Amino acid sequence: MTSATEPLKDLHQLHLDIEQAQGELNRGPKQIQARKHISNKKETALKEFLDNLIQLKMFGDSKSLDLKTLENKLESLAAKLNIASSNREFNTIKDQIKADEMAKSVLEDELLEVFERIDEESAKKKDVEQQVEAAKQESTRFSEQFATRSTELGQHLEGLSEKLKVAEKILPSEPLADYRRLVFKKGAKAMAKLRGGACSNCFVSITAQQKILINTGEYVFCTSCGSLLYSDE
Repeated sequence: MTSATEPLKDLHQLHLDIEQAQGELNRGPKQIQARKHISNKKETALKEFLDNLIQLKMFGDSKSLDLKTLENKLESLAAKLNIASSNREFNTIKDQIKADEMAKSVLEDELLEVFERIDEESAKKKDVEQQVEAAKQESTRFSEQFATRSTELGQHLEGLSEKLKVAEKILPSEPLADYRRLVFKKGAKAMAKLRGGACSNCFVSITAQQKILINTGEYVFCTSCGSLLYSDE
């Protein structure tokens, strides 16, 4: 193992740590937005649920009014039946009463069905409200947690950046320009550890000559992907 191996390994690890911290910092706002979106969807679902429940109760009230109207009509027909002046009028009223009683029976069944649906939906109300509250709390919890975490990550990144400046001083001026260009373009993938004699970024095997150069402390870039190579084998 050459004297360049450990410094390059440490340099690469710094890039990996920076990438991980920066990634977490970048994901935070997206995760906050995702939780807010879920909370908003739950609130919308609750509003729709309550609106539907109100409409269902209004429909039940309308059916109840229809039933009451029909019951009043039947009472009126019963009164007319008692004072019918002819058999024809009596039979006509009687037939009307029979038809309205059938309609009343159907309406009562429909109304019972509506009341059952109202009871079922009302029983769900608490669960839907709890889902909304849970989504709100999760959104608030994560936002507050990330506010603290983002400060920690910012400080951590500052520390890593300072360490990186020191670690980069191991690089001679000749490979430094290529290294910096690669870091700007590829981040942590600007460097790669050798695994089984191959670049761990593109998996292309190095030549025997490249292996000798690396083992003697030379700075070698992968001929396939350009990554700065180091041996940890």
